[in-house]
Amino acid sequence: QTHTHTHIVPHKAAARQVPAAVAVDGGWSSWGPWQRCSRTCGGGVEFSDRECADPVPLNGGRYCEGQRLQYQSCNTHPCGDNDGKSFREEQCEKYHSPSYLDFSGNVKQWIPKYAGVSPRDRCKLFCRARGSSEFKVFESKVIDGTTCGPDTTSVCVQGQCVKAGCDQVIGSNKRVDKCGVCGGSGLTCRKITGSYNKATFGYSDIVTIPVGATNIDIKQRSHGGIKHDGNYLAIKRESGGYILNGNFSVSTVEQDIPVLGAVLKYSGSSTTLERIQSFRGLREVLTIQLLATAGDANPPKVKYTFFIPRDATFNRSKERKSSSPSPHAVHPLGVAGWQLGEWSECSKSCGSGWSRRSVECRDGAGFPSDHCDRDLKPGDIRPCGDLPCPMWQMGPWSVCSRTCGQGERRRSVFCIDYTGKTVGPEKCDSTKVPEPVSGECLNPECS
Repeated sequence: QTHTHTHIVPHKAAARQVPAAVAVDGGWSSWGPWQRCSRTCGGGVEFSDRECADPVPLNGGRYCEGQRLQYQSCNTHPCGDNDGKSFREEQCEKYHSPSYLDFSGNVKQWIPKYAGVSPRDRCKLFCRARGSSEFKVFESKVIDGTTCGPDTTSVCVQGQCVKAGCDQVIGSNKRVDKCGVCGGSGLTCRKITGSYNKATFGYSDIVTIPVGATNIDIKQRSHGGIKHDGNYLAIKRESGGYILNGNFSVSTVEQDIPVLGAVLKYSGSSTTLERIQSFRGLREVLTIQLLATAGDANPPKVKYTFFIPRDATFNRSKERKSSSPSPHAVHPLGVAGWQLGEWSECSKSCGSGWSRRSVECRDGAGFPSDHCDRDLKPGDIRPCGDLPCPMWQMGPWSVCSRTCGQGERRRSVFCIDYTGKTVGPEKCDSTKVPEPVSGECLNPECS
């Protein structure tokens, strides 16, 4: 009997051997040209990009790793005289329009709002209506190169606050000294300090601060710790108009008041320590006044300090209602003062952390002392870590695992920093890592 062999007929598709496609890893093309600078002066930002196209990844080859976008500072030369206005002020002013009127029918004046804005929103365009607490967010991102706030030189790039120096260069460590000089040694100015404690009903001059003054700090401590003790700080312009607490009407809210060249930070009047501070160089003369409404029962306790250029004249004998000799004095070297240590490393390398420094009272010879004014004690903690933390990002889909029929494709996950550069996965939050994604892909039926 002849044995019949049973032949297993192979599947039609496997009958013809399809050569396995060779995987080609992707490669970066060269960087494109720098695109237009975001500002014409004052420190803008320009971008350049490249594509994963040299070659394009094929047949499950790896996608390019690294930065697709890079940026740098541009047009860092100072702007001409823009009336002492900040770039953010100019952006808010663009929204002055007849569609926003106040109660008197005048066009609302929009000015930057810094107070009460959370650190992560510093790069949105928050504007406040002058003389009111009404505010609007006009843009989700300020123009690249706008500083993040009045007390920092860091700048906004694509809606994120990024470290920059006072020379307007991203990544630079240059700082402004107490005299307002970028990279200075603090020797070009002298400190003016004084106090005022007369309670004459109405408005009385405390001190007139000249052009060029930096690091202004004025404090009015409430009598007996009462929040509203009837004494309030007021600010008058050289032209005679009030920019704070004029016409016997007092602002209780914390606010930032733009003046020429600087921003004055006001604590609001409903605190036991009413305070006005500024950091940048003043470009207009301001007179600080006391509004006293309670009479002699509650004498005020006002102290002020600011720095002026060494060669600037400061006239201390300004006539005021009270005829007592003027208490202004340049601080003698022998008196005890607050000695400041260096700021510590930030508690976090990204996101929002804290940095601390030592603040010690020492006498003229450098020995510890307890004769410093507690009200004037500088802060020993500040927020830091302006750079956004690296975050997880999904890569593109890989090519299908099969060229015909049903296959599988995957998406890889990698960790990128704020510039778009791929960094080690340990830099990203391991608790937030997304699951790698895979999915089916259907190609034409295999023939």
